[in-house]
Amino acid sequence: MKVNQLIAKGTIKPSVFLLVMMLCLNFAYGQKSTQKKSEDNYNRPLTPVRGYYSQLESFSPAPKSPNEEVDKKKFITVQAAIDKRLSIKPIYLSDVSADDFKLPDPPANSSAQTRAELNYLVEVEKNRTEEDIRRCHYMSGIFYDLNIHPGDSTYEQNRKNLFYIGRSIGTWFNPQTLPLTADLMANVWRDANYFIWALKYKYARIRPYMLEPRLKNLEQAGAPAYPTGTATDSYIQAYIFQELAPQFTDVFVKDAYDMSQSRETIEVHFPSDVEGSRILARQFVNKLFQNKKFLKDFEKVKEEWALKGKENLTDKGGI
Repeated sequence: MKVNQLIAKGTIKPSVFLLVMMLCLNFAYGQKSTQKKSEDNYNRPLTPVRGYYSQLESFSPAPKSPNEEVDKKKFITVQAAIDKRLSIKPIYLSDVSADDFKLPDPPANSSAQTRAELNYLVEVEKNRTEEDIRRCHYMSGIFYDLNIHPGDSTYEQNRKNLFYIGRSIGTWFNPQTLPLTADLMANVWRDANYFIWALKYKYARIRPYMLEPRLKNLEQAGAPAYPTGTATDSYIQAYIFQELAPQFTDVFVKDAYDMSQSRETIEVHFPSDVEGSRILARQFVNKLFQNKKFLKDFEKVKEEWALKGKENLTDKGGI
């Protein structure tokens, strides 16, 4: 029987019906309002560019002139490699495309900005020390391999790599103590991996040493330069961890900054690759915090940090 018929018969009083309807509407609105408020709370702006990154951006990224031959140079990738990389689909951002990320185009090869960036990398090489080289090579090995699974000999170390950014905040900051955090960050890495590679193939930017013969690069790259995976992943981790422990924001961001700069020291990336990655990371994390599945997992991680995110100072052996 319809509601208006029940009201006509006196089964339901109009005042009661209106009260129930108002409560239902308020509840529904409240749920949407709470969700929207939650999303807005995590919609962070990008901090302003600074230092030499800002200085380099004062140069024009436009081609020196139309039809410059050097601007035709692109990093060529065979289609089979592209298909393989992009076969690992996102877990959270499955309804997002690479075009949803608004990155600045990388500077043209013939541009004044690219020339300034190459000049900067030449100066970096002049000043880098053996310790710089050792440190940067070490950082090159810090990444999460999506092809390593439980039971593999390197599984534990692979999971530990997810905690390199922020490693100094406590002895509890590890995958053994925070397994839900490790699972979340592994899923995030998978999502990021997809979009990083999609954008690399979209822009197909060549590496700096392919333009500047004076550079003595310490690695050979097998993929396009823009954006850099190391920098993007590092800033993504920093931005997520800062939501869990905002008091350590400076630590997380400094770790990401150091990881990013290591790619310039090794001379496989332009500074604009790194800055583009920082922009991508901020947009990526903002999109994660608009995703219901991610938010559900993130709430569990927050509970894990509230319970386990502290040192165990119990006296076990006595003095």
